[in-house]
Amino acid sequence: MTGSFKDFEALPTLLHFRELGRDAIILASAGNTARAFAYAATILDFTAYLVVPEAMLARLWLPIRPSEAVRVIVVEGSHDYAGAIHFASTLSERFGIPPEGGARNVARRDGMGTSVLEHARVTGALPRHYVQAVGSGTGAIAAWEAALRLRGAGFDGPLPALHLAQNTPFAPIHDAWTDGTPIRPDEDVPAQLARVRAIVSDVLANRNPPYAVPGGVADALRATNGRTYAVTNEEIAEAQRLFEETEALPISPEAGAAVAALRRGVAEGAIGAEEPVLLNVTGNNDALLRRDYELHPLPAWLRLTPEEVAADRLDRWVDRFA
Repeated sequence: MTGSFKDFEALPTLLHFRELGRDAIILASAGNTARAFAYAATILDFTAYLVVPEAMLARLWLPIRPSEAVRVIVVEGSHDYAGAIHFASTLSERFGIPPEGGARNVARRDGMGTSVLEHARVTGALPRHYVQAVGSGTGAIAAWEAALRLRGAGFDGPLPALHLAQNTPFAPIHDAWTDGTPIRPDEDVPAQLARVRAIVSDVLANRNPPYAVPGGVADALRATNGRTYAVTNEEIAEAQRLFEETEALPISPEAGAAVAALRRGVAEGAIGAEEPVLLNVTGNNDALLRRDYELHPLPAWLRLTPEEVAADRLDRWVDRFA
């Protein structure tokens, strides 16, 4: 209902928090995640603090009227998703708001594994390949874990090989996997942000993904004999055009990145033309929602500057977070 596969993770996460007796959550987003959690928070009346870079604010809307439980915190003058993550962590510690946990949140991963479970339900088998565009890579970890569970439940065959796409020139997971170099999120940040501004699918621009941690993206790639791809803006545009021409449905740039990776994987022989593939088309650029619903923008609840947070000049906001 908010135009991306992030809907799969938001509802189980808030229900999981409610089961644990928590009544609020804080998280950072470049757009898709904030919409999904705002929708779930509205229908559950669960307080959600959503930290977003100012450059992403225009992407925040719902197909229903948002409730007062949705509290959007804007990082003024920012285009940086990783900065928003740090911002959310600081506010969480300062005001005692539980963080959503990122890739470590089992409810998020279980929710995002839905696509693999649905493939098994419909076809009666595991896919041979799983293709998705990634920012943090949590969806890829979720797909790997879902496949492991299905294997444990009696599904035969190898684990689906993960094929993970990023948008060059900002592709930290691809660079780390292909070059064997560690991801350094705090190294030459201005240059990293310049590369972020050069890509069309900036929702994939996570400077600090859970790559090398135990059970993270690197482990998932190794366990499934996976591959990564760095696709260009031009490849993404062509993939979007081809998908709409073939399926009569427009798709988002991040979904276009996955289609571009699929095309390259087949062309390079990494994916057999007759092998079963699960292509995770993660969003359709809200075209169907704009056609069928009135979209309501999410207003800013609070605006803060990075300098204000860094200097801990937050006392005047204590009452708002109470």
